[in-house]
Amino acid sequence: MYPVLLKLGPLEIKSYGVMLAVSFLVGYFIAQKRAKARGIDQAVLLDLSFYILLSAIVGSRAFYVFTHRQQFSDNPLNSFSIWEGGLSMMGGVLLSLLVSFYYLKAKRIEFKLIADIIAPSVALGIGLTRIGCFLYGCCYGLPTTLPWGVHFPLYSAAGAHFHESIHPTQLYSSAYGFLIFLILLLIDRAKPAAGVLSGALLAFFAPARFAVDFFRYYEPEQYVLREPVALTNNQLICIFLFILGVYVIITSRKAKKKRA
Repeated sequence: MYPVLLKLGPLEIKSYGVMLAVSFLVGYFIAQKRAKARGIDQAVLLDLSFYILLSAIVGSRAFYVFTHRQQFSDNPLNSFSIWEGGLSMMGGVLLSLLVSFYYLKAKRIEFKLIADIIAPSVALGIGLTRIGCFLYGCCYGLPTTLPWGVHFPLYSAAGAHFHESIHPTQLYSSAYGFLIFLILLLIDRAKPAAGVLSGALLAFFAPARFAVDFFRYYEPEQYVLREPVALTNNQLICIFLFILGVYVIITSRKAKKKRA
């Protein structure tokens, strides 16, 4: 709707970039407060946040380029032109998990403890960042006749569907991000075993994203399965994340019972 929030001469302040920055800052301050209450070194959290931000961007771009290889076949150097757009969140999720695990292992800090601290921030970040997607017009949905379908302007990322009413999948994703954030805060009140909160994040996020993807527009090459049901590469990752989340919850609860 508003791809560019502000123009300062030749400089354009993009809506997606603004919301990404807002989500990171708000998420960091919430995580900082939670870490302080648990006696975690603030320097560790700050360093980890930097690595998460960096790996999320690199992973999102790498996964986008990998799944859109034909788009970059003529000029591979364009793979690095991240300012022109083209990020895939699931790649960022996977790389962030991997980098965080090895960073905390090197610091000899329990991964589950830190993962539980930042889990609500991740959910809130999804809710805020997807508002940026809606303003920018990316990550849009398939055509719909439902009354809440939206028309994006021609100059937006969804401009190719200017004459169609489409699903506001960005807002669907934003809604489940905020909802998961609230659910995690409620779970946290019960003082669950270490790992349960981060496991719950994956267990709630994965099916929500899996469902929204049925209403989201994807290029034909993004589908890895057509029969008996069409599934995207992102949906296959969601299946893995859901299984991982459930596994973490079960093993974390069992570990707590053994210590009791």
